[in-house]
Amino acid sequence: MPAIPSPQGLDTMDTDLLVRLFSSDQIDTRLPKTGQVYELLRDTIISMKLLPGAPIVEKDICEALHISRTPLREAIIQLAAESLVVVRPGEGTFVNLIVVNEVLDGQVTRDTLEKRLVRLTARRFTPDSAGQFEISLFQQKVAADKRNMEEFFQLDNRFHKMICECSGFPNAWRTIHSATGQLDRIRRYALPKSDHFRESLDEHKVIFQHIRDRDEDAAADAFQAHIDRLFHEVDLISQLDPDMVSQATHVTIADIR
Repeated sequence: MPAIPSPQGLDTMDTDLLVRLFSSDQIDTRLPKTGQVYELLRDTIISMKLLPGAPIVEKDICEALHISRTPLREAIIQLAAESLVVVRPGEGTFVNLIVVNEVLDGQVTRDTLEKRLVRLTARRFTPDSAGQFEISLFQQKVAADKRNMEEFFQLDNRFHKMICECSGFPNAWRTIHSATGQLDRIRRYALPKSDHFRESLDEHKVIFQHIRDRDEDAAADAFQAHIDRLFHEVDLISQLDPDMVSQATHVTIADIR
């Protein structure tokens, strides 16, 4: 397993990066801070702005965000529970490696819970729901045409969140969101490397078409084919950047089915 570096010997570039990533205008002082700090940190990890092994220097982040250490430490506890960071007493907190077994844990959640929600969305679909899906697909096309990775990834997640909302179980997104941090890093990092903006958009269109037709089986099958892209992405990242992946190995559908 590749080693996660200790804080000794870090140069000023590491701490400067944290200051560039975080600023006080990212925090709405009218709202609870812990959730906001959690989402900010999570986003920087998922987007690979903070790479595996990067230190989470509490002092610098607190100063950049103008917050006390309490909301940051509470956010770190949540991120550690999702295995996105590792806390080493006496050494520090670090962004975790991509752990293949935990990527597959997230895939199982999507494979079971989210696929069930796709079926329910098709079963309960009404024309009133069509507009928001059509807007989402149009926005995804614009982002894909621009090859805007950040925007496309956010819209991709928004599309899947809408499925939860239209299924009648909107809170299920929280479960999926918290279970798929490791998986989302693979998805986000592989997006420009595998260059599948258009393919992903086309798959979303097929899923929506079957939902609109209220064809549960076809919608579930299309969703399954869409998320099974993960296995190619794990292999791709394991080959291109093995130092980022713990237990870098070939994985197959048979590993979880």
